[in-house]
Amino acid sequence: MPRPPRISRPAVLDEALRTLDEEGIEALSMRRLAQRLGVTSPSLYKYVRDREGVFEAVVDAIVQEINEGWSPTGSWRAELDGMARRYFRTFRRHPHAVPLVMHRPTRNQRSLDSFDTVLNVLTAAGWPVRNAARAVLLTESYALGATLTAVSPGVPLTSEDLASRPTLAAALIGEHSTFRLTEEDFEHGLKLVLDGIARELAPERSPLEH
Repeated sequence: MPRPPRISRPAVLDEALRTLDEEGIEALSMRRLAQRLGVTSPSLYKYVRDREGVFEAVVDAIVQEINEGWSPTGSWRAELDGMARRYFRTFRRHPHAVPLVMHRPTRNQRSLDSFDTVLNVLTAAGWPVRNAARAVLLTESYALGATLTAVSPGVPLTSEDLASRPTLAAALIGEHSTFRLTEEDFEHGLKLVLDGIARELAPERSPLEH
């Protein structure tokens, strides 16, 4: 009789993230994870306490990937710009992780530490803490919304759909043929968001920092 595969907590979590990427959050169950690993469901409880424990571990892996290689710069604009780009890059790789992360209370210690660090950079530059919090939230919201639009199925319409909608038909050309956000759109939007934050929220003595 063949021996069951040898597994470890890192192997379980790696497979959980692959399951999320390939099959979506609905498939991320103890039973499905055990099937993919070639083991029985009870054997997983040595490494994760339950499905909720799997979710928490996957969120931690995502946050770790977001913050990989990041160190504070001291520039408020560079911090917000970098945060948005890290979110966009990571969640485009793991689009099914967006609802998993956003529909749960933020108790992940890595997340709390990163928010605290960015807020410290802004307040050290003279930002009122209320404005700093709003700037971080606006930047995060833009990055997450941009990611969802970039990975969405878009608007794959037929010629019949567009026949009575000439303005929409004219818009759905080139890189916008399916009406999804492109890298260029993200860059343009991020600049608009950061310029607006600089104009409306940053201290008067704080430059645009282009």
